Amino acid sequence: MVLHAGWLHLIFNLLVQLLVGLPLEMVHGSLRIGVVYMAGVLAGSLGTSVIDSDVFLVGASGGVYALLAAHLANVLLNYNQMEFGIVRLLAIFVVASADVGFAVYNRYAGELVGAGPPVSYVAHLTGALAGLTIGLLVLKNFEQKLREQLMWWIALGVYAACTIFAVIYNVTSPSYTYAT
Repeated sequence: MVLHAGWLHLIFNLLVQLLVGLPLEMVHGSLRIGVVYMAGVLAGSLGTSVIDSDVFLVGASGGVYALLAAHLANVLLNYNQMEFGIVRLLAIFVVASADVGFAVYNRYAGELVGAGPPVSYVAHLTGALAGLTIGLLVLKNFEQKLREQLMWWIALGVYAACTIFAVIYNVTSPSYTYAT
């Protein structure tokens, strides 16, 4: 998680970790946010190996997008107790959209314009999926309702199904050759 695709990539990841990760950690605790972050890193790696295995996997984007999506999960869980919930959602959407757009551009046009080898945008998306689902599972819900209990079970099912599929795919895929 130390290697990045340039200074801009590194600075963006650090800023998100500081500006999104720290406030989440102050509210929900280090252990919960650590679980979300590591689930995003794992999902980013597994998702890339299943969907787009021809690219390089650098940086901490899976974990960073897990933090962004965990912030979305936090807003979904605690919207009524939160000030400026809609502003928070819009900020996450703008930041994530701009960065995913840059990652997709880098993946498909980066080599043509000399921006370096292609880097995975799938890690961003699968890290975000993990952050949303694990965030719904582990973040504190300050006033739980029946709808949120249903979201908890759906999130658990989605995360478990995606993870099990990715692991089985990687174990059984004939496209990977192992040196003996």
